[in-house]
Amino acid sequence: SIPLKLQGEGWPSEFEIRGELVMPFDVFEKLNEERAANGEELLANPRNTTSGTIKMQDSSLVAKRQLDSYFYYVPGEIKLSESHTQNLELAKKWGFKVSEHTRKCANIGEVIEFIHYWDVNRSELPVATDGIVIKVDSISMQNDLGTTAKSPRWAVAYKFKAEQVETRLLSVSYQVGRTGAVTPVANLEEVQISGTKVKRASLHNADQIALHDLYINDQVYLEKGGEIIPKIVGVNLAKRPADAYRIEYITHCPECGTELIRNEGDAKHFCPN
Repeated sequence: SIPLKLQGEGWPSEFEIRGELVMPFDVFEKLNEERAANGEELLANPRNTTSGTIKMQDSSLVAKRQLDSYFYYVPGEIKLSESHTQNLELAKKWGFKVSEHTRKCANIGEVIEFIHYWDVNRSELPVATDGIVIKVDSISMQNDLGTTAKSPRWAVAYKFKAEQVETRLLSVSYQVGRTGAVTPVANLEEVQISGTKVKRASLHNADQIALHDLYINDQVYLEKGGEIIPKIVGVNLAKRPADAYRIEYITHCPECGTELIRNEGDAKHFCPN
């Protein structure tokens, strides 16, 4: 969706435009279905998949991933119009894809209304989002406000509280990384959260399991850290079933059987082999 040739007329001979690449939820789900059918490892989430895709050397493989793009800012010394909103309208006329959900607000009340609406309805969007960027519309005011070394003073990001769902902890499996670090993984009843289906979540280490007092068959609360990484954040103790039982952390490597070690100060257990 990045145009190879500009449309319309009136663009300057040279300008810069910024945006981001994304993978829509439906594309991500279809890609994982194909990988499952081929016996391949499933991809974790759309954001990481997008990042990995643009690093591929084979452009034909990149094209198959069906990435999308959204443009949101025209910086630089060239003055296209009087406002940020007008710049985006020009970019749209020239063939760049701009979010249809961008809104110009007249006062802080409308900004808060916009935030509340998308806090509830963001699951309807075709791509993942964890917040809203609020910007001063006037280009002259943007220039007056300026920027710090890291970010503009005329824009601020409002982050949504992470969506939370409840599901059942079925079992715990253990993965051994290339450094020998062992990571426990929760296997869950599949649940929809923030636009994707989730049935696994990292438990990080033995301390995190103890912190939440996790039992097998517990009803657990699940969130996505930064709307990306699934994590268990608590247990619904009122729904703990009679057949629930405490998780016993493994003592030996699941791959080679060697006794695990845990050095003082380390959060994780390690396989010395």
